[in-house]
Amino acid sequence: MKTKSNINPTNYQVFLNRNSKNCIMINNRIMKKSLLTNSMKFLKTGLLSSRRLVQSMMVILAFSGLALNAQPAMPDVTVRFANPVYDCPTNTYCVDVQFRSNLEEQWVYGSNIRFFYDDAELEYLGTSHYLTGYNSVEEPEILTGPPGSGAPWGFNGPVEWFNGTLQLVTYDQPIYLSTTGWTTMCKICFRVDNPNALDKEDFCPSLVWDLKEPQDDNPPESGDGFLPGDDGVVVTVVDLSGNQDSYPTFEIVQQFNWEYDQSGNSYGYNVPRDCISTICGYKIPISNWSVFLAIGLMLIVSVFIYRRRIS
Repeated sequence: MKTKSNINPTNYQVFLNRNSKNCIMINNRIMKKSLLTNSMKFLKTGLLSSRRLVQSMMVILAFSGLALNAQPAMPDVTVRFANPVYDCPTNTYCVDVQFRSNLEEQWVYGSNIRFFYDDAELEYLGTSHYLTGYNSVEEPEILTGPPGSGAPWGFNGPVEWFNGTLQLVTYDQPIYLSTTGWTTMCKICFRVDNPNALDKEDFCPSLVWDLKEPQDDNPPESGDGFLPGDDGVVVTVVDLSGNQDSYPTFEIVQQFNWEYDQSGNSYGYNVPRDCISTICGYKIPISNWSVFLAIGLMLIVSVFIYRRRIS
C-alpha cells in the first residue's frame, strides 16, 4: 500500500502504525538491552535471617551469571542489494536482497526490509523468489514525501520509504547465512518511471538502506534509521538453544549506488557502481560505423564486378 506521508525536507517526520506487523521488528531493538541485562528480585530482609539472605543472594547471583553465559553471541548481519536486472518488454528493474553473517549457523528468524529510493526513478511492483521457508507477513507500507523531500538523499524527485517484512514461516530445514558469500533472501522489482533512464548504457538508481552512518564509537550499527521514531533495519535470528524464539543481531548495510555524505550537508548522494543497460534491441556503436561502412562498400563493389562479368 502506497500512501502520502508527512516526510518533508525540514523535519522528515513519519508516523508509524504501532499496531502494524511491520513494526514488530522495530521492538526487537529495544529488546537488545534487556537481553543483555538480567533483573533480580531482591528478597525482603525482614522475611529471612541475614544468613539465609546472603545464601539466597549468592544463589540468585550464580544463576544470573549462568544466564548471562548462556546467551548466544550477537552476530553481525550484513544486508545488501545485488545483481540488478532490467527487462525490456516489461520495463522492469529487479534486484536481489542478500544477507550474510560473521558467525556460523545463523538462521534468520525475521527482518524488516526498509529502504529509500527516488520516486521519480522507480515505482515498486512486488517482491518474489523468497528463500525456502520465508515470506512476507503482510503487504509493505510505502510512504511518499512531497516534492523536494528527496534532496537530503541526493534524489531528484520525492523520497519514497519502503517498509516491508521478511519472516520465517516454516522450520522444516535450517538455512544458515553464508559467512563467505551471500545468501539471497528474496527479489524486489520496480517499474522504471523516469523516461530519461530508458535507452541508456548505464542505469544506476540508488537504493538506500534505512540505517544511519555508523559512528566510530558505536557498534557496527548506528542504532536507528533516518526518520524520527524509526529504528531502521532490524534483523533477528533463530535461538537454536531453544530458550526463546529469536535473539537480535548487529545490523550492517552495504548501500546500493549510494554513499554517506561525510561533510554533514546531506545524508548522502548517488555513486554509480552497479549499473546496467536499459537499451532494448541491438544498436550499432558509433565507433563501429566505419567497419560496417567498409563492409557495405565491399559488398557493393563485389555485386558490381559480378554483374560486369556475367554481362
